[in-house]
Amino acid sequence: MIFDAREREDYERALSEAFEAAQAAAREGKPIVFLLTQGDLLGQRGAPRAILANALLSGMRTLAAEGHRANAVATGPDADPGDVEHWIALLQDGRGVAGELVRVGAVHVGKVQP
Repeated sequence: MIFDAREREDYERALSEAFEAAQAAAREGKPIVFLLTQGDLLGQRGAPRAILANALLSGMRTLAAEGHRANAVATGPDADPGDVEHWIALLQDGRGVAGELVRVGAVHVGKVQP
C-alpha cells in the first residue's frame, strides 16, 4: 500500500483514508509506504500540512512497532522521481526494514524565521 500525502489539502479526509488503507494492508500483511514532503515534516508549508505529515509518520512508526512492514519516504523539492520510485520499491520489498523514514532530495534542516 502506498499512500501519497504530499499534495493533499483535504487533511481530515486524507488522515482517515490513510488509516483505513494502512489498517487493511496491515491485516493482509502487505507493506505500507507513506509518501510525505520534507517541508511538511518541518512545518515549512503550514500547520495543517505539518499535522498531517507528522501524524502519518507517527502512525507509520506505531505500525512498525507492532510488527508491520511500514515505512515512509520524505521528498524534497529537488527529488528525482526515479530515486523516489527506487526507494518505494525497496521499502515495499521489506527485507527486514520497518519504521524507517528515507529522505530523498531533502535537506534535513529546520525552518528559520526572522
